[in-house]
Amino acid sequence: MEQVREKAEIIDGEGLRRAVTRIAHEIIERNGGAENLVLVGIRRRGVPLAERLAKKIDEFEGVSTPVGALAITL
Repeated sequence: MEQVREKAEIIDGEGLRRAVTRIAHEIIERNGGAENLVLVGIRRRGVPLAERLAKKIDEFEGVSTPVGALAITL
């Protein structure tokens, strides 16, 4: 009989929210604000992350941060 292994939970929802918030703050700090900022996510999982970061940055800075998508398949 095959035993089913459960996946380990690396981060919960609240932890992910805090991590995205902190990353958004770091991006703003290192860029000196949200002026001339564009986020580009790699297709599949990177695009939703870029969109979440842009939403947080928009909340903090009151600007609209453009988000692009990059497909790396041939």
